Amino acid sequence: MQIDRRNFLQLSAGFCLASALPSVTLANEDTDSLLKIESTTIKVGATKPFKALHISDTHLTYADERNDERKRELAKSRRGLFGETTPMLDASIAHAQKNNELLIHTGDLTDFVSEQNLDVVREKFGADFDRIVSTGNHEFSQYMGEAPETEEYKQQSFPKVQNAYPNNLAYYSKVVNGVNFIAFDDVYFYVAEDLRDQFESDVAKGLPIVAMCHIPFYVPELFEPAIKVWRSCAHLIGVPAELIKERYAPGCVEPQTPNKTTLDFIDRLKKEPLLKAILCGHLHFSWVGKFSETATQYVVGGNYNGTAREIIFE
Repeated sequence: MQIDRRNFLQLSAGFCLASALPSVTLANEDTDSLLKIESTTIKVGATKPFKALHISDTHLTYADERNDERKRELAKSRRGLFGETTPMLDASIAHAQKNNELLIHTGDLTDFVSEQNLDVVREKFGADFDRIVSTGNHEFSQYMGEAPETEEYKQQSFPKVQNAYPNNLAYYSKVVNGVNFIAFDDVYFYVAEDLRDQFESDVAKGLPIVAMCHIPFYVPELFEPAIKVWRSCAHLIGVPAELIKERYAPGCVEPQTPNKTTLDFIDRLKKEPLLKAILCGHLHFSWVGKFSETATQYVVGGNYNGTAREIIFE
């Protein structure tokens, strides 16, 4: 199922009131049947081969009496768009645990900020298993399109959202079998000014790097597939300004035009030989292609429909 961005912002009618959290189905032996698993091997120079399950864009859509009626109406309308997504998430967690895999989620675990959505995040990701999460733009969406997505808007909910997640959403790094996984926030089409310094500290470790973020980076080969799906814009970070001006709808131009800090960071990534892979989501379709001389970019489709990528890191 392809989801147009306009639907994301327009669908906000209905009602949802749930009295209990969605059930966890980790014991269900048939959970793999819910997943559409793509497989790949990435040679990064790990000290010992290991497996990971990469998922993105679950879009949990829950709200209860702790939120206002408008939020509950939003929940029902969005669930009408995405369906019941928790079985897909449960199946992904079960698969990763059963196969002793690192679970990687690259954003939009939740569809909007609500008490119940955050409770589900705590329930699913609070357990003691190997997982890394990077944030998506929907993590901080309060009522879907009611305000410009700026750093100030994000900070209205960031502390509350961060409290529910298992690792730092702004920047986080973890070494697994000699591979440095770095998760960072690029959800509003720019990166923070201090990201470069944090990245350089990780580069100094001298380990192969796998980057995790929500929005994929612009490469010419991905631009046309992305704009074909989304139509008004490509939803990529670092798209050249002239291409944005030529191909984007007017309302997308300013929010998605990259600033100098972001372009400088992308240039730095392209020149870093330790960078071996970039894992991301956001587009709701899967794609694999070259990012730099040493790194490949892996976009995974929506977990809301069961898409996942199983990766062997060697």
